[in-house]
Amino acid sequence: MNDFQHIKDQWQQHKTPSQPKNIEVIIAKSKNIARKQQISKVVLGITVLILIAFFVYVSAYKNTRAFWGLGLMIGCICIRIMMEYLSGFKKAGFPLHQSMNHFNKQLISYYKSRKIIHYLWTPLLFATYIFGFVLLLPIFKQQLSGGFYTYILISSILTFIALATLIGFQVKKELKIIKSLQ
Repeated sequence: MNDFQHIKDQWQQHKTPSQPKNIEVIIAKSKNIARKQQISKVVLGITVLILIAFFVYVSAYKNTRAFWGLGLMIGCICIRIMMEYLSGFKKAGFPLHQSMNHFNKQLISYYKSRKIIHYLWTPLLFATYIFGFVLLLPIFKQQLSGGFYTYILISSILTFIALATLIGFQVKKELKIIKSLQ
């Protein structure tokens, strides 16, 4: 019984680690990132549906250039959506009953993969998307009036600049939040 009493005394003297003071902030930031990722998936999904509808409407499968241009645009967005879903599944798959060190290692691995998505895949897919659009420009020039073609050209340049700025801002914001969570 002496060993049991000794173990019991040690257990009672053991201090349980307290939760971090800013646990609510960490949880709120994580939920905010998850919400923004969900919004991104919805917006990208709607964009894919619009592009597919446009693909069918203009019968892009009859014109090789249109097929490749719209195909690249649709493919880039689909790849990005899959990356977001896989990233979400990876994080959701973390076992809840594990040591804090193991969970922390998994979280760091997850955030490293998010950095690769943001620094490598997002710019690559965005550039490929723009390339797909550029493939469509000769078709637009041929099929549309000069004024409308000029409008599409100028508005697309402004849209791509605004979109690149928005994506860069959102990526920077998410990476800042991720860095604060580590």
